[in-house]
Amino acid sequence: MPSQALQSFLGAVDEIDALGTASHPSLAPDDPGSLRIARAVGRGQIVLLSSHFERYIYALNEELIMALNSQNVQGERLTETFRLQHSMSPIDELALTDWSRRGDQLKDFVVSDAWLWMPQSSGTIAHARLLAWMRAPHPKNLVRYFKLWGIEDVFTAITRKPTTRQAFWLSVQGLVDLRNNIAHGDYLAQATQGDVRQYVKQVSEFCKRTDRKIAGVVASRFGIAAPW
Repeated sequence: MPSQALQSFLGAVDEIDALGTASHPSLAPDDPGSLRIARAVGRGQIVLLSSHFERYIYALNEELIMALNSQNVQGERLTETFRLQHSMSPIDELALTDWSRRGDQLKDFVVSDAWLWMPQSSGTIAHARLLAWMRAPHPKNLVRYFKLWGIEDVFTAITRKPTTRQAFWLSVQGLVDLRNNIAHGDYLAQATQGDVRQYVKQVSEFCKRTDRKIAGVVASRFGIAAPW
């Protein structure tokens, strides 16, 4: 069974398809107005797909952390990269605070993060900290995120063929770049319905494979039932 994050993403993809099949019977296919509408629809589909994809990554992270928090996982079972990322923001905030005003922050840090660095201790993971650094789901950012869970390269982990890995990487990179160009006002950035269908296909398959992979990794690493 897929995660709730994946189910929501695949449901949202229907919105992309619905937008692409919108018809405009009052305009002939070669009418300039029809071409403008087709162009606008394609741009809109790319922005929606990229947004839904990004939301999937955040929702997946939330779902994983919810599963771990319910199991009282010991901090020493988490990767060091994971623990460092979780502790980064409070430590950075401490570093910017005058020593005379660090007392309360140190108390808060002990409560929220000390368990991560002590043997046989458990606590609550704050999911937002793990993705606070990510501005867009570029392939390199996805690799960085899944390394927190002990997956060295998620694109390699979910594929057997280098060509498939490259197809996933280029599709994710192309989608995010195109979305950013559109969002930043690049009028020349556009996508045909063929482009959109290819992005939907590749990104959806990436999410499905990643969903299965991370569920198995978490179950094996922490000795718990698969989160989905």
